Amino acid sequence: MKYYKIDVKSFYEERIASRANFIDKSQDEYFKKISNGEIILDAPIFDYFYLESFDDEKYWEWNLFDIHKFIGEASRMLGALLISKKAKNLFDNFKISEPHLYYNSKVIYKNERIEYYIFQFTGKLIYRELTKYINFSKSEFLNPATGLLSSFKNIDDYIEQSEKLYFEKDTDFIKKKLIINNDLDFFPMQSFFKDNLVSERLRQVIEKENITGFEFSELDYEVVIDL
Repeated sequence: MKYYKIDVKSFYEERIASRANFIDKSQDEYFKKISNGEIILDAPIFDYFYLESFDDEKYWEWNLFDIHKFIGEASRMLGALLISKKAKNLFDNFKISEPHLYYNSKVIYKNERIEYYIFQFTGKLIYRELTKYINFSKSEFLNPATGLLSSFKNIDDYIEQSEKLYFEKDTDFIKKKLIINNDLDFFPMQSFFKDNLVSERLRQVIEKENITGFEFSELDYEVVIDL
């Protein structure tokens, strides 16, 4: 299975991508919890978001996409995206790393309230669960200082050695081969390896179903499934 890096678009040709902000600042505490990776089982409906961007205000609502990042008060949710019902229904048919959760939301777009979801998939309380999908002892990382490949016992060993290398040589390990122990279609690694991964099969369906807002790029390292 081939994997790609998946990102949310920042630009659409000459236009800056709109992001989602929240009108009611009283929800800020929920945003902090979601960003930290706390699963909120009794969350309210987040009603409602609106679109804005770093572009001129007249372009804030120039288009509504299936995927939006957050801005302003809502930007606290670093480990989440705002996604359409169409995107959620698609993701429900694929293997997403656990834990993840969807929170009911609404977006005001050109005076219409539209059903959307906050898609939560990482955070400080989640990331260690995500690292369990990686077999660190079989994965390979290049040490730029020595030109040699290294492996690690687990995420703690990796962090310890990475910090030591950065302190001594002002550099970091480079991913060469990641061994994952589950046939995942969406695997967010942004909190520890900077990238979010998507499988070839999910990418194909996203493009076929015209799910708007994502962009894909090739990886400069290998991803291998070892069940």
